[in-house]
Amino acid sequence: MAGSVMFLAAVLTPAVAASAAEPWWTPLGLRGVAIDAVSAAGKTVLVRTGSGTTMLSDDGGMTYAPVSGNPPIRPPAILRSGADGWAIDASGRVLHARGSGALTLDPASPELGASAHLLAAPAAFPGVVVAVAVDGVVWRRGQDGDWQRGLLLLPAGFPHGVPRITGAAAFTEPLSGTVYLGTDGYSVLSSTDGGDDWIRAGPGLPDSVLALTTDSSTHAVYAGTSDGLWVHHLRALPAPPAYHDAALVWRWVGIGLVSLVSALAGAALLLLALPRMRPA
Repeated sequence: MAGSVMFLAAVLTPAVAASAAEPWWTPLGLRGVAIDAVSAAGKTVLVRTGSGTTMLSDDGGMTYAPVSGNPPIRPPAILRSGADGWAIDASGRVLHARGSGALTLDPASPELGASAHLLAAPAAFPGVVVAVAVDGVVWRRGQDGDWQRGLLLLPAGFPHGVPRITGAAAFTEPLSGTVYLGTDGYSVLSSTDGGDDWIRAGPGLPDSVLALTTDSSTHAVYAGTSDGLWVHHLRALPAPPAYHDAALVWRWVGIGLVSLVSALAGAALLLLALPRMRPA
């Protein structure tokens, strides 16, 4: 079933330790500068600004220096995720390589369009792939190899229209099965079920996200935005307390006793007030 955009403030993500005091998304460097490409590996972060300048950071994205020769930042020709390799060919079909084998056409691959290039494959769910067609439709491949439409964005309101999907990312090591989409209007969307259901996952981010990447070594998702580079570190959201066996029984007994005492106290106060309320 096709997913729909839900305007929630956060996303459930599998547990990886992170500081509870850190915001869900944290701004890094180049505030006020548009970043439309990003690549990260440990403390080394490469970005491409909207003006066409490639810059390098060796301190995790805080400070930058121009890169000699100003090379572009391009995604790898083959996306390696776990034991599999994935790519989109010139006609817009998805190719698949098992292990060290050659790339071959994935049998049920949809026609994404000749300029399609956004692809994500979480290693935590082998065989699952999310790909974005040139018409903006998000396709998802299940572990059974079947491809289905997973998402069609709704308009962001007049005069903006339907936001453009600008990036797709997932962890290529089995840290998390979450897939992330960057959009120029809805910030970041995420799916924890392989692209079937999506929610907004960009609290604090600018609405205009122009690029996304993940770095397994730092458990981080980087977002290039209209206002610099931002980072999110994997973590678990607080869960409601769980009570088991006798603990749960005694909790309900305690709630019942508190309710009973409150009701008796209220009745006593009412009886005390009745003589004063009788007419003279």
